[in-house]
Amino acid sequence: MKMYLVIVFFVLVVSVSSCPSTCICKWKGGKQWMECRDKFLITIPEAPESELTQVLDMSGNNLQILPKEAFRRAGLLNLQKLFLARCHIGQIDSGALDGLTNLIEIDLSDNLLTSIPSLTFQSVRFLRDLNLARNPISKIEKGAFQFVPGLVKLDMSESRLEHISPEAFTGAKSLESIKLNGNRLSHFPVRSVEPLLKLMMIELHDNPWVCDCNMRSIKMWLADKKNVPVQPACTGPERLSGKVFSDLHADDFACKPEIRMDSRYVEAVSSENATVVCRVDSIPPAAISWYWNGRLLLNNTAFSSYQRIFVIEQGEYERKSSLVLTNAQESDSGRFYCVAENRAGIADANFTLQVTYRGVGLPFLGGGHINGISLALFFLIILILIIIIYLLIRMRTITYPNSKNPAQIEVMANGNAHAVVNKTPSLTPVIETSSFTERKQFPPPSYHSTEMISPNGQLPNKTLHSVINISNPDLINDTRKPEGLSPEPHNDDVLFQNNYWNQNIRQPTNSELGFDSNDKTPIIDGVSIGGELDDNYPPDYGLPIVGQGQNELLPNNIHPNAKTLRVWQRGVPVLPPVNALKRVLSRGSPDEGYQEGSGTDV
Repeated sequence: MKMYLVIVFFVLVVSVSSCPSTCICKWKGGKQWMECRDKFLITIPEAPESELTQVLDMSGNNLQILPKEAFRRAGLLNLQKLFLARCHIGQIDSGALDGLTNLIEIDLSDNLLTSIPSLTFQSVRFLRDLNLARNPISKIEKGAFQFVPGLVKLDMSESRLEHISPEAFTGAKSLESIKLNGNRLSHFPVRSVEPLLKLMMIELHDNPWVCDCNMRSIKMWLADKKNVPVQPACTGPERLSGKVFSDLHADDFACKPEIRMDSRYVEAVSSENATVVCRVDSIPPAAISWYWNGRLLLNNTAFSSYQRIFVIEQGEYERKSSLVLTNAQESDSGRFYCVAENRAGIADANFTLQVTYRGVGLPFLGGGHINGISLALFFLIILILIIIIYLLIRMRTITYPNSKNPAQIEVMANGNAHAVVNKTPSLTPVIETSSFTERKQFPPPSYHSTEMISPNGQLPNKTLHSVINISNPDLINDTRKPEGLSPEPHNDDVLFQNNYWNQNIRQPTNSELGFDSNDKTPIIDGVSIGGELDDNYPPDYGLPIVGQGQNELLPNNIHPNAKTLRVWQRGVPVLPPVNALKRVLSRGSPDEGYQEGSGTDV
């Protein structure tokens, strides 16, 4: 027996000697305690050598910050309870509690925390009791306790709470007791506590509750909870101020009805039913009444000797009330009043009914029809203006396309034509009209064979072919070219080399040709320059002699009745006038790339 007492005394002496000087180490309630209360400590003291400390009480110190692995470095890995109240703690590292796998209770009350240190709780998943009372925490965020699924007790009383998220307690389904009294809560989302099936006690008193429709659900939820130590009381609205929840009915937690701002003007046709609709949002459901000229209108009652009133209601919290007046007349036009009422108050709105007479066969157009027709007419006018502007721009911006293959005009010269001509000449007849001369187009002459000047320097009597661009004449360049000659081709398009004509063709002189180049007398078809004229034909007229020998002067391949074009020496070709409309109609084709009506190269 003496030996046993000696061993116990020795163990106690060793334990006391290993305890920090600022703390008291003792056995209490079946656990090893280390009390370091109100010692102005700024760090966590090291554990005794025995490492048997299970409870650490450091309340009333000046820790301010809990750094990462603060308790691991102190060797306090066997802690089950931790008391850090009134330690001016304002910041806790997310890894401050690393290593405390056995921790089941922590007291952080009366500190300076402004938010719940949710990430810090990842290291203490077996935590069952959490005290955050009297911290300046304004709200509980979504999933604030998701890392402590075994949490049973939560104390956040007097913590200046103003807002609680509907998902605030997600993941903490083991909660049995919640203290939220003494905060600044005016509304409480019942969705946050409905999933807590094990919740037995909740304290909500000493909060400025506004008992309106937003608290209706929490009132109904609290009615099923028997363990409410102190009944909460209403602060507002004024009609419920000071009344405790248990003395109120669920319908007392109401909001004033709101009538939707739909159209307040209703149109109807005489001798038909008129319907006025009133839509009301209200919690709890409001009672809706109709009035006309101070008269209450009830469902299925007579409005007059030949009219009846029907009131049809649909919905609950979003209620729709329809007033139907049968056989409406023009005298029924006026104001109908919709009045919605519940325990929170009354809302009313007036609707103007306009009954109009519709004549036989005349369609009745409402405001919507008139607006639609007006919009259609507006777009039609815009379309017409666009078309007119397009046509004006098209007429003013006319381009003059250059024809790549100018039309050829066959000209019959006098008997002594002096030029190189096609071997198979053809004459283009002229169709004379009252306004201008229209010339039929023939295929261009062959370029493969020509008649050369005879050895004696005389040219045979042939028809002189002059190539003139009749569809788009070049008036400036044509005046600079010798009469009766076609334009000089480009170097890459020439059919014969330039020296061919110089070497093989001798140009006859004016004396050999028998006429003077300065002679201004017009070239006359069928009459030679030196021929004799009848006295009845003055030489100034320049008209051919009509006689028997005329047919003999025509080429063999030209019809005797074909007309020819008189060409004046050194004259400038002039086309008949063309107005703006014709220029628009004769514009070049954008798809083909050439002028409509002109020939193309084959």
